[in-house]
Amino acid sequence: MMTIPKPIRITALFIYILFIFYLAFRNAYLTSLYNLPKWLIPAIFLASILYICYEYIKLKMKEDKLESEIISIVNHTFRTPITSIIWHTKELEKNIPQNEKLLYIQNINNSTSKLLNTIDILVGIKNIKNTSGYSFQATSIREIVEKSIKKHRDQINKKGITFQIPTFKDIPLLTVDLKKISFVVDTIIENATFYANQNGRIIVDCVSNPKRIVLYISDTGIGLSMIDKMMLFSKFYRGRRAKLMNTDGMGLRLYLSKQIIKRHNGRIYAKSNGRGEGTTFFIELPFSR
Repeated sequence: MMTIPKPIRITALFIYILFIFYLAFRNAYLTSLYNLPKWLIPAIFLASILYICYEYIKLKMKEDKLESEIISIVNHTFRTPITSIIWHTKELEKNIPQNEKLLYIQNINNSTSKLLNTIDILVGIKNIKNTSGYSFQATSIREIVEKSIKKHRDQINKKGITFQIPTFKDIPLLTVDLKKISFVVDTIIENATFYANQNGRIIVDCVSNPKRIVLYISDTGIGLSMIDKMMLFSKFYRGRRAKLMNTDGMGLRLYLSKQIIKRHNGRIYAKSNGRGEGTTFFIELPFSR
């Protein structure tokens, strides 16, 4: 659906307000000229003013809620890794065995990487729609998937997840921005791994036709409600069950993923039979820009 630019909407609203004031000022003349009831134009005027007030109040409430959500998300997302870094740094000051020191250093590195990743995501909101920042090159979708799975190998082994991965036979190279498409695939596989049931299953497959490929990633996880399906790719949206399972999420990665795929002239969407029924994500990408 096409979005009307904000300046045009404001101009149209200003013109409409002038118009209803004109109708109210010329009420006697217009009702006499067109044989209208005398109450009609005042009623339109009052209804218009009430509607404008209602929309303004709704907008302010939405802005206040969004601001509160952003503050809460950023506060929690930054506070957790920073607290972890401070705690592990203090522990390193103690006289502890070398193997424990190495473990603490690794935890500090992990927390630092998490902070940098969060910053990249927040900065990405501003830059993601700027296509001049995209660097397109011939890329193997298989390598992207394999690297993402390797990154989450510990979580996969811990939960006993079975991965079913295709050979990607006869799938040609894609002309994409490697870093950004890797972000999308990594987001979907990370979600599938995180929300999959213990000893669950994740299926990755890829099909192609002369114009595009379709990569799909299916899990046996928490599934999606009807509201989740409608809001899944919205900025800052997180389902109720997802919030309970992962309090550190920001509700931005899927939003950014959709913007990235859109800039590649592709599609990303999800299907689910309901809560507890798992989810399948589909990523469609053309073979050329």
